[in-house]
Amino acid sequence: MASAPTTESPIHPNTSTQSDIQETNHTRTFDLRVVRDAFANCIQPDNTLLLHEYVRAYDELCVFVASLGAVFEWAIKDLTNKLVILREHQRLDPVNYQSIQSMVDYEVKSERVKSKDTTLLLASGKPLPNGCRTLLRLHRALAFIASFLSQMRLAADDESSAAIAWNAYSATLGHFHSWPVRHTIHAAIKLTVPDRRTLIDKLLNKRNPDEIEELSVDIVKSCNKIESTTQELFEMHHLTKLP
Repeated sequence: MASAPTTESPIHPNTSTQSDIQETNHTRTFDLRVVRDAFANCIQPDNTLLLHEYVRAYDELCVFVASLGAVFEWAIKDLTNKLVILREHQRLDPVNYQSIQSMVDYEVKSERVKSKDTTLLLASGKPLPNGCRTLLRLHRALAFIASFLSQMRLAADDESSAAIAWNAYSATLGHFHSWPVRHTIHAAIKLTVPDRRTLIDKLLNKRNPDEIEELSVDIVKSCNKIESTTQELFEMHHLTKLP
């Protein structure tokens, strides 16, 4: 797909803000099927990864995280901030930001990827970060999501969901965090992650318990495919260590 450079101009102030989305996360009802459908729709027959479906899946996951309690506000704030960034890139340049592949191709060729921020401005007046750096953080979290759901699905009812979460974190996101951050997250997980039964109930949210097997398997399969495809793309362009 040919790249069409965009005009660098301030973002219109009427677009959704981080606070708007965070408020919505607390009022919406979580639906695991939406996550499954969005991640599945993200993957096209030619392995193109649609960015708007990727964002839609994460948007629904934010609703789930919000249901876990106020202690996870930091995670919601971080995720919604990244979703706002990617949505703004899509709004301003829907051609080059249609897919993960087209975004990477455009930002590499335009050398936008060489700087942390673009010359575009958010409604807050702060610079809009480039898309690749933002996606890299979500990409790393995707491996954690797949690992956590996979282990939760196979665990016994009396198994500690906090232990499952910590094991999944240590094998994925933990590799990119400093010791103080890992220590803080470990303490937060031990103190706040609910037992497995409560967590399953929140995931299902009044759906048939049999559905969690089907939905979790599909989500993990899609996440693994998206994660591996994105990883190969980032490695090809030497983007795995963007600051």
